Amino acid sequence: MKRMIALFAAGVLMVSSVSAGAQTTRDYWMEYTSKLPIGSTVRVRTTDGKRMSGVLAIVNDTGITVQAKTRVPEPPRHIAYGQLEQVELKSGGSSVGKAVAIGAAVGVGSFLGMLAIVAGLWSD
Repeated sequence: MKRMIALFAAGVLMVSSVSAGAQTTRDYWMEYTSKLPIGSTVRVRTTDGKRMSGVLAIVNDTGITVQAKTRVPEPPRHIAYGQLEQVELKSGGSSVGKAVAIGAAVGVGSFLGMLAIVAGLWSD
């Protein structure tokens, strides 16, 4: 009898800890996604392993709605918080340093090109 009670108590504790973990995960995703700006591009991975990239359209109490960026238009997809495994804000892809480097390279190339033209005209 004691063994049965101990097994029952252990089962109850395991179930309550699993449901508390799920609630914590749901709260985490709800808090994180509510801080993301609507209209931003996000990368999403679900618990079943599917990945998608799209525009964040709606964040509510049940989950998020993402409009996928695909060649063929698709309807917006609602993803429940329990299905989210990863949500990542996608950056613009370019930085100030990269833009400065490209500008400097274009400037140097233009200068050397003009110098070559002047040297070619002067040698005639």
